[in-house]
Amino acid sequence: MRRKRLYWTLQLLGWFAWALNEALLYTNQYGWKWAWLFSSLANITLAIFLTHQYRRITKRYRWQDLNLWRMLQYNLLALVSMALLLMALNIPLDYLFLQETYDVSLSPFIVIQIFFNFVKPLAIWALIYFFFQYSNKRLEMERENDQLERAILETEGKVLRAQMNPHFVFNALNSVRALITEDPQKAKKGINQLSKLLRSSLLTERKKTIALSEELDTIVDYLSLEKIRYEDRLDWKLTIDPACQKAQIPPMLLQTLVENGIKHGISHSVKGGCIELTAEKKDQMMLITVTNPGHLKTNKELSHGVGLVNSQNRLYLLYGKTAQIELQPLNKNQVCATVTLPYLEEI
Repeated sequence: MRRKRLYWTLQLLGWFAWALNEALLYTNQYGWKWAWLFSSLANITLAIFLTHQYRRITKRYRWQDLNLWRMLQYNLLALVSMALLLMALNIPLDYLFLQETYDVSLSPFIVIQIFFNFVKPLAIWALIYFFFQYSNKRLEMERENDQLERAILETEGKVLRAQMNPHFVFNALNSVRALITEDPQKAKKGINQLSKLLRSSLLTERKKTIALSEELDTIVDYLSLEKIRYEDRLDWKLTIDPACQKAQIPPMLLQTLVENGIKHGISHSVKGGCIELTAEKKDQMMLITVTNPGHLKTNKELSHGVGLVNSQNRLYLLYGKTAQIELQPLNKNQVCATVTLPYLEEI
């Protein structure tokens, strides 16, 4: 409605200004007559009618989608037609209003002059109209591209989350399987723990992000499950800045890093070790580290394993280049995974 109101306002103001200019030229040349007012109103009415019909035709037949040569042909034909119709109105009016006082004669030069006198404002109107149409079309295309890009990113995010959950379930089931023959009671406890984890995973599956506090609850559940398997070989320590509790992170992100630490660190060590997780806020960024015992053989280890690769891709989809995961040796016997991402309480 706002654009429609603006269109009619510009139509009236633009053609009124043109008719007023023509009336002033006639008054300067022939003197004032009330007939000029009638002539101006007739020209304004016809010009608005013609240009509005021109607009309807261009939109209906989508002239802007035509190739350049065909579009120029159609527009030239439309301009000539509108100019001839305005001439058909004005030449009789000139005879009617001027013949009593002035000798009105038509020559080819006068006809051409009148013709181009009407072509100029019509051409300006058409150029302005097509400029706005082109601008609006580009904005619509950009908007559609943005929507398509968001849909693609959303789909990619769902696929990545779907890839992570089976990976997590597989490792958890291995932990429970190892206890079935050795300690049925612990296996039963492990199954209950796994059920709790799966329930939490299903609840977060539909979410792009969750609060860090929710992710920490899942991590504690997971570590408790793994504790059944590794017993004294596994310990953990959480050091969390209270300001980070409500910060939003992708679900299962830290759980994947903890799982990776157990798989590549605790399980390969006879003595086991401690999984340390810290989170702190620095300016508008959040820094999270997961430290585990182990050795990093190559700096390209991050490129191996579905979990870490998906975690890195999910961060990129949500935050772009402002978020990253870095895996590096802390010392000879420890590996540290560092997650840097914007501090946001809602996304």
